[in-house]
Amino acid sequence: MAVPAHFTQDPAGEPSDLSAWWRAWHDPALTWAIENALKANPDLRIARDRILQAEATQAVARSTLGPTLGITGNIAGGGMDWRNPYDIPARDAGTDGHLAGLAATWEPDLFGGRHAETKAAHAVVLAEQEKLHGVQMAIAADVATHYVQVQSLRKQLTLLKESLATLNRLKTYAQARFAAGQAVLSDIQSVDEKINTLQARRPLLQTALNASLRRMAILAGQPPESATVPVSTTFLITPPAPAGELPDTVLRRRPDVAAAEDLVSARLYHLRSTKTDLLPRFGLQFFGGDGRLRFDGIPGLSGTGGLVALTSYLPIFTSGRIHARIAAADAQLDEAVATYDKTLLSALADVENAYEARTSQDQRIRDLSAALSQSRSNETAARGLYEGGQRTLRDILDAKLDTLSVENALTQAVAQQQIATVTLSYALGGGWH
Repeated sequence: MAVPAHFTQDPAGEPSDLSAWWRAWHDPALTWAIENALKANPDLRIARDRILQAEATQAVARSTLGPTLGITGNIAGGGMDWRNPYDIPARDAGTDGHLAGLAATWEPDLFGGRHAETKAAHAVVLAEQEKLHGVQMAIAADVATHYVQVQSLRKQLTLLKESLATLNRLKTYAQARFAAGQAVLSDIQSVDEKINTLQARRPLLQTALNASLRRMAILAGQPPESATVPVSTTFLITPPAPAGELPDTVLRRRPDVAAAEDLVSARLYHLRSTKTDLLPRFGLQFFGGDGRLRFDGIPGLSGTGGLVALTSYLPIFTSGRIHARIAAADAQLDEAVATYDKTLLSALADVENAYEARTSQDQRIRDLSAALSQSRSNETAARGLYEGGQRTLRDILDAKLDTLSVENALTQAVAQQQIATVTLSYALGGGWH
């Protein structure tokens, strides 16, 4: 599959080290939260255990390349009722015997089937290691995303509180005008409607805030009921978007792409191993030991010695079993290749989407920052006109509410910009060592 030479949204510049991208945010609390989660997260233990399982499977596959050596021993006893023309006492003759020795077997891998299976197991180990790196990436991005959301939701709750205070002042003003006969009841009801609408947002914001804190606790391996993850009250400053990244570099860095490639190798080696089942197999067997056999009434037999045997096997008729296994292995290889292609395309799309999301949020913040500046100017102007007797208190309060509304929208846009930056760092394959 052809890989593009560059990303369409990538800004020019020198590439940076993304292995610990969160340190570029210069927030000690964020750094602590991510690096603590990378030590205590249960998903990492699961991923490491899967590596151990894959390594054990590889060891089993490697063991088939060498001989098998063991000690064997048997002892038996019983009776015999002889039926023959010889003069043997016709009674229940006691019989006993024993055999003990050293046994060894070895099947040389003449056609490379077991070597291929060993390589397949090694490729699975590499894939599991890459999956561990992917888990590290996901944990870092998840922690940072919820950290940003906690800061944003706290600020939104503060702005909501200010807006409610302003509306209550506006309600008091409307009630005073109504008592003086200068306003109608609908003016008060209109303010009440706005107050109720804003108050309805508070439980949703608080729920989302608590959910993010609980999620951060779980990511750090803590019970959600006793979350102790610190979040700084100093708001994050969004760093510049990573620049100078090339598609081929990103694809080599992405653990999911590397894992998919390793699985293709594993399926290929497994197919090669399966095809050798059609070929003849040869083996060597050896036994050396000591034994004795005794029948009551007959002199016992005993001795020490060894046996060597050469074995061979060629499948002729297996009801299509071997060919079915080959067909299954071939389909598994094709599936692995298709999965690799899908993973590669998804990785490229992830980067393009993340770059575009960051660019669009940058533009949105510029527009909202300009709107906030204008809104604050309007609020200042309204206050000056009020002091000059040309505006009412309602004009000042309405201007204040407009400013708070724009500031709230800007707060949400900054959070989306920061989350887009985290997503971009993840899409570029950052967050693992």
